[in-house]
Amino acid sequence: MMLTQKQKDTPYISIFKPGAGEEFIGKVVEESMMSFMVEKPLSMVATQQGFQFAPFLMMADPEKAINVPKPVITGIPAPKLQEQYEQATTSIALPKRL
Repeated sequence: MMLTQKQKDTPYISIFKPGAGEEFIGKVVEESMMSFMVEKPLSMVATQQGFQFAPFLMMADPEKAINVPKPVITGIPAPKLQEQYEQATTSIALPKRL
């Protein structure tokens, strides 16, 4: 008998760490027993201005979801990171908190 984890309601934002070791954040729009379909996957890169988001797959069409096969390590992003991701991926400008 195989144990299965209950799938979350989509869409939701998740952190991914595939076998190669790099991490990225993205919006899961579909999940099956074999994979995740992830929109707007972004990774963190160090720049002179500090850490910033960059496309996870530089040559992929940014308007198309990518397929992330299971098994893969996933996690819930920290609230501040999720907020920054949402600001980076939406055209809606949120007011800054004081």
